[in-house]
Amino acid sequence: MPSNNLASVVLRTGRKALATPPASTAIRRLGLQSTLSRTYWWLNYRAAGGTHERRVGDVEVAFRADSPDEFRHYRTLVDERPVLADLLGRLEPDDTVFDVGAYVGTYTCFAAAALPDGQVVAFEPREAKAARVEANLAHNGATADVRREALTDESGEGAMATDGVAQLSTDGTESVTMRRGDALVEAGEVPPPDVLKVDVEGAEVDALHGLAATLARPACRLVYCEVHPTLLDADGASEADVREVLNDCGFTVETIHDRGEEYFLRAEK
Repeated sequence: MPSNNLASVVLRTGRKALATPPASTAIRRLGLQSTLSRTYWWLNYRAAGGTHERRVGDVEVAFRADSPDEFRHYRTLVDERPVLADLLGRLEPDDTVFDVGAYVGTYTCFAAAALPDGQVVAFEPREAKAARVEANLAHNGATADVRREALTDESGEGAMATDGVAQLSTDGTESVTMRRGDALVEAGEVPPPDVLKVDVEGAEVDALHGLAATLARPACRLVYCEVHPTLLDADGASEADVREVLNDCGFTVETIHDRGEEYFLRAEK
């Protein structure tokens, strides 16, 4: 039996067995949740051959993963599926889309696949993540401008933990370039966006402030922003600040998706 098929059989059988009350109780008592979780995602990863395919509406994208952890990210995208579906359903054929905080390119790839006549600009300052965005685009025969920059309210050099938030400081694990979005648009380095998705792990207010003039343009009609209340507090900002920036730029704001501590706002004109 091929290894992928064997992994699928083991995964299905084990999942049913471990879901029974006696097994789940024993797992908790023995402290095996973490070990079994890692095993579960490793088996998922092997069963799928390292590729995760996802369809949202009429758009289908395939993502390559180099590890079980990366594969888990694609599988758990289901938590954001309503947001992605809403965004794709509101795109117009010639839109320019900014993916601010692209991570490994989920939104970038879907938007690029949905917009053969439009443009997508992805902002991901971490080298390994930006390379993964480019690899996923190539895997799907799609194109986008992948920029290794973090958008914030002032330009400079900063630091970012591998999976953390950029700050203008010398602390962190990776040096990153910080740019004001408005400066990039004004200089003609990127086209002005019609639609934006913003997911910057607590730096929402700084990113939006740096894009204020761009967001205020009449043609900029739609913003999806993930709000991280705990991380905002740590950065000295608040949820109200996020809404205020968007309101001041002419948007009507509403919460459209809640996934625990974080939630998505949709701002539209």
